[in-house]
Amino acid sequence: MADGVERWTHAELVAVVEAEGMLSSIRRLTGHDASMWLFGWSATKSQIGTDLGSIHRFSLRNVGISGLAILRLPPGARPFIQVSGSEGRIPYQLSMPSVGKRLTLHGSGFGLIAPSVLINNISQGVVANVIHPYRAARRADQHASSLVLTDAKFLPGMEGGAVSWDETGELAGISMLPISLVIPVACIISAISPYISGPKQTLLPSHFAALNTTSLMVARQAVTMVQVGQTWASGVVISKHGHILTNAHVFTSFLDNVSNQTLPTLRAGISLRVRIDSPQNQQWVDDCDIVFVSESCWDIAIIKIPETHVLNGFLPYLPLRTRSDLASAKPIMKGAPLFAIGHGIFGPSSGVLPLITSGVCSKVVAHNQQPVMLLSSAPVHRGNSGGVLVDTDGHFAGLVTGNGKTSTGRTITHLNFAIPLEAMTDAVNAYLVEEDRKYLEVLNSPSTRVDDIWSLRGSAPVWEPLEKVASKL
Repeated sequence: MADGVERWTHAELVAVVEAEGMLSSIRRLTGHDASMWLFGWSATKSQIGTDLGSIHRFSLRNVGISGLAILRLPPGARPFIQVSGSEGRIPYQLSMPSVGKRLTLHGSGFGLIAPSVLINNISQGVVANVIHPYRAARRADQHASSLVLTDAKFLPGMEGGAVSWDETGELAGISMLPISLVIPVACIISAISPYISGPKQTLLPSHFAALNTTSLMVARQAVTMVQVGQTWASGVVISKHGHILTNAHVFTSFLDNVSNQTLPTLRAGISLRVRIDSPQNQQWVDDCDIVFVSESCWDIAIIKIPETHVLNGFLPYLPLRTRSDLASAKPIMKGAPLFAIGHGIFGPSSGVLPLITSGVCSKVVAHNQQPVMLLSSAPVHRGNSGGVLVDTDGHFAGLVTGNGKTSTGRTITHLNFAIPLEAMTDAVNAYLVEEDRKYLEVLNSPSTRVDDIWSLRGSAPVWEPLEKVASKL
């Protein structure tokens, strides 16, 4: 994968080996024969083109739950993980994984749907429990061979992904079906050592940034509720003059399509109001203007409330850092902690303040070396559209646009998408200076590649004939 473009290559199946001790652990977990544990997706259906939202049942006997497949790339193929060092081994610890220890799951949930967006994502969690293969594990190697359960969100397509310890970044194991289970690295090393050896490597740098709770609360005060008709969404105040950033799809189905209007206008009978929150007061503002509604994949809209509508003479807002500010700031990277702030779940009548949910940056999708999409594992729900993603210092990182959804409409709350600050800061900040909508028109003309990314349009791999591949080796 380079600059959002996927590359495919042939691989040779070297062997399928058994992860020793895993079936014993599963028997302890299920209380009976592991081969009769029914759970997960149908083994008789092809994953490609099937409805990933429908849950079927299979027997663990059918999928070889404790099997590990060893693949070998052809000579000269570009490695997917750059490795360094010369120790000739993959590090692992024989100490028992402890409950509560933080880990990161690396995988490609729903990856074939849109490879450039969904391949190589991450999900973080903790060790939820440890299942020893024997009721009384006496030796260190028996501890190390224990099946690990985690609360990290597991999506279809993540099976076989690497799991790393957050504290060291070293390999902890490989994820497995049917739920968030981890085959420990000691079992893997034992099973594959006759076939393969590799240099020591670290999968991800550790992210232990301290959380600035004061800045997080300030960012929360800038998040508003936007009600259009009987529906609601979120927005974030980005200027002291009352400009609010939200999503275009909040308004699209309610707009009057009269072509001679200068500004976007709602159809007759459709109302728009915004609720501004503070710890002491809540205020609804009815006389809002819609300044801009994007007509492209950039799901951005701007509304403005009169400057007279402030709380005690003060309107909390979250400024968008400029390009020069971002040049000197640490960029958002995969694995970095993120917080989603918005009015998810609870509607206008509840009076509930914006919810804050935590997660990590699952992936940064780039085009021409610029971020064009953020994927986050921070749970978002209905009403979070137009909310904000912030970093540990409460800085604006992205505008939440929505969740992943299955073909049946089921929401995947831990897979959500956001427009990164870098993609909008130039246009929006230029508009805020002069309040001239011409600066926003660039948001209506994204490149074809950016449109493909946001439309989740991907291409299936095109395979060369095996004889042609062999001639290149």
